[in-house]
Amino acid sequence: MNSLNDRCIDAIRGGVLESRLETSAASFFERRSKDAAAARLDGDVLCGLARVLSSQPMIAGFLSHRPKLLERIANADATTLTARAKELISASDERGDDLETALDALRILRREETCLASCLDLGRVIPFEGVSYFLSVLAETIARRALRLAQDELGGAPAVSDFAVLGMGTIAGREFTYHSDLDLIFLCSRISDDISVTSRVGQRMISYLASMTGAGVAYAVDTRLRPSGRQGVLVTSFDRFKSYQLENAETWEHVALLRARAIAGQTDDAQNLLENVRQKVLSNSANPWNYLEALRTKVERERARPSENAIALKTGRGGLMDVDFLATGGVLEVRPDRFPRLPSVPAMLSTVAQGSKAAQLSEDYALLRLVESRARLIAGRPVEEAKIDGEELALLGELVDPDIAPSALLEELHQAQGRIRAAFKSVVERDTISALFD
Repeated sequence: MNSLNDRCIDAIRGGVLESRLETSAASFFERRSKDAAAARLDGDVLCGLARVLSSQPMIAGFLSHRPKLLERIANADATTLTARAKELISASDERGDDLETALDALRILRREETCLASCLDLGRVIPFEGVSYFLSVLAETIARRALRLAQDELGGAPAVSDFAVLGMGTIAGREFTYHSDLDLIFLCSRISDDISVTSRVGQRMISYLASMTGAGVAYAVDTRLRPSGRQGVLVTSFDRFKSYQLENAETWEHVALLRARAIAGQTDDAQNLLENVRQKVLSNSANPWNYLEALRTKVERERARPSENAIALKTGRGGLMDVDFLATGGVLEVRPDRFPRLPSVPAMLSTVAQGSKAAQLSEDYALLRLVESRARLIAGRPVEEAKIDGEELALLGELVDPDIAPSALLEELHQAQGRIRAAFKSVVERDTISALFD
């Protein structure tokens, strides 16, 4: 039998990744090639592993010290992530380790599960939507465990146990991807007279997720979506959150509220509060399109820097934000009777628009998300654009779909963004989401 090195080269032969494999995965091949699991690797899983090793030197180094993880990869199939997601959702959050060990365990859990998911993703063993769902469940699990650690360290005060966490944006709709931040809002049903008690829960949770340890960082955390933003208190009472949303919040905050879900702590109470507030916001919402057009123009001007060497996937013309605004703006306009349990962009869009135009919009949105995920893998950080200059376009194309030429992928992207912007423009001009109807 050929060596693992040779088989990995054969799996990606002829592409830009082949030339990167020897350098990127040298330590992995040296340490793991003689493992029994290495001999069992084949097919799409082997191809996915080879692509991960070639494009992610840090993951290759990490995996070289993880023989049990390699066993899991070798045994993986199309059902693996679904089964693992169920385990994570139902697992107990109790811990018996000291705090330092527990924090390292959170980081190792994220790194191991993300490595497994990326092998199945890049091998096209499962669709990216399934990978995104799994990465979301993983992030929720780690956030939940980080909160429990913070509560354990500060146990005793009633407000500590009444703490709840809202996940915003991609985590709420389970649309997480590689290197996504956790956008969080902290709530408490009872705020102690000593506000520092509840604030310390939130502060410690952030620290337990975002601080660097010997095992790395779990997740970056952003809390700027809380009431009053950076000027607001870190933890908001249920009553204060409700009154702020109904009396003081701006339209952009109501847009953000639509993509929210309770993910940790007192989730039942917080979710009930969220749904009650959201219903009241929708019952009083005005037509949002003039406001959203102005906001979208502002974001595009400030964050989407024009470049011949990159495509702004999120904030640029025809980017992901256009579809996000169409979905959330449509909900504000139509005020549907039913709201999706998982407020993803496609789920919200389907509640307010049907037909071939809406279906095409969802397809184009999925393509941009897939390309964004590959751009983030290549960069190793949460970028909002894809570089399309020379070898970087070839690398991007090989990770997105090795069966089509990079130039063809680039043309698909341009066409998708053109259709998305045309849809956004038609809705704004006609002042109604029904412009998407056939």
